[in-house]
Amino acid sequence: MPHFQIKNRWTAAVLFEGQFDTMRLCVEAAHEKGANLGDANLGDANLGGAYLSGAYLRGANLSGANLDGANLSGAYLRGANLDGANL
Repeated sequence: MPHFQIKNRWTAAVLFEGQFDTMRLCVEAAHEKGANLGDANLGDANLGGAYLSGAYLRGANLSGANLDGANLSGAYLRGANLDGANL
């Protein structure tokens, strides 16, 4: 099983990590455990169908990410980079 890390887009500090089949599962696990994903670098990530309701993604880099079918209801996205994201 691959090891994934979610890093801060500015400092490269690891915000969350673990063994998951996909990055989507890693991001969902981080959210479920209450990880602060503000300023996370998730550019080009395949997050299609992810359950991220209420996620804190302020300032996150989501440019080019696939968010098709993702549940982002109540997610905090202020300042997030959504350039080219598939919504």
